[in-house]
Amino acid sequence: MRKMLAIFASVGLCGTAFAGDLPDRSGLSYEENATINAACAAAAPQGASAFQACVAKQIAALHDHPTPDRSELSPSRNRAILSDCNYLRRSGIAPYNDCIRAAMAAPQPKSSTEQKANDELTPNYARYFTENATEKPQPVRVAMSSLPKPGAALPPRPDHIEQRALSPAELFKKVERSVFVVLASPSLSEARVRNIAQGSAVAISEHLLLTNCHVVRDRPLIKIMQDQKAVKAEATLVAGDPDTDRCVIEAKDLTLVPIAGVRTLDSLAIGERVFAVGSPLSLERTLSEGLISGIRHDVSRNLVQTSAPLSPGSSGGGLFDERGNLIGITTLASFARAQNLNFAIAASDFWR
Repeated sequence: MRKMLAIFASVGLCGTAFAGDLPDRSGLSYEENATINAACAAAAPQGASAFQACVAKQIAALHDHPTPDRSELSPSRNRAILSDCNYLRRSGIAPYNDCIRAAMAAPQPKSSTEQKANDELTPNYARYFTENATEKPQPVRVAMSSLPKPGAALPPRPDHIEQRALSPAELFKKVERSVFVVLASPSLSEARVRNIAQGSAVAISEHLLLTNCHVVRDRPLIKIMQDQKAVKAEATLVAGDPDTDRCVIEAKDLTLVPIAGVRTLDSLAIGERVFAVGSPLSLERTLSEGLISGIRHDVSRNLVQTSAPLSPGSSGGGLFDERGNLIGITTLASFARAQNLNFAIAASDFWR
């Protein structure tokens, strides 16, 4: 959300400056574009020519002061370096990148116990993208409008509905191999500067998984993994409906363990015990417990409201009944100033 607001702010900031023919910035990363916008903000009120000249100057400076690859940094060190250098964004991309490069070369300060703990809990996802990276062509972004809807791309809905109630430990053992971490980036160069979205996904066939569109949209470089990359594969977006946040990704090079059954919305009852399994805040395959606290309908989709805790990173994970049947794809965490008001897209909606 913060990145989307930054993009909108950039468009509004440049205003009439975009009326002319600007230098081509399509090959630049999000961070590089944001830095150029910040550096040229003062030129925008002077008109299109002044803004264009500023952008061209910044692109030329970028050639001599390339953006450093931060993929090997720990999460805490990356945050610290960006915080220390952020004040230079308005000065231009050269001083900003030079500051980052100098900070990376400086002796690493001793990490606090809290920083070490956070780094141990937050995997270096940028490294997963860049290790053993080849120069093979990167996936091309596919317009959502050109993709089929999820129901047209999916096999028949899994219908082996389990009837025996399980203990939480039994349930987790039953479904854990079907829930994956999803990592998505616009490109390899974006991954190197840590522009990576992290979510979750649920396998519903040997090669297809359900997830949320907001995790993978406009991010064609997609990976799925389990056990902090012990099980890893590339994935492709094959179907989607962004208006309802329902997307399907395919992992051709990995044989998945799909969930056995998907319950329909009309079979759910308020008060049922449910369990969410996903990767909130990068904590892979976290299990949380709650109740179905409501069934909500809007014009385009059906939502299962639950008191099971969800957090950023849970998006695309599974909401299961106490027998291990999939009932929803977790999508929305509690609103501000609200507690335990979390939502999942009804799983059966994906087959509509």
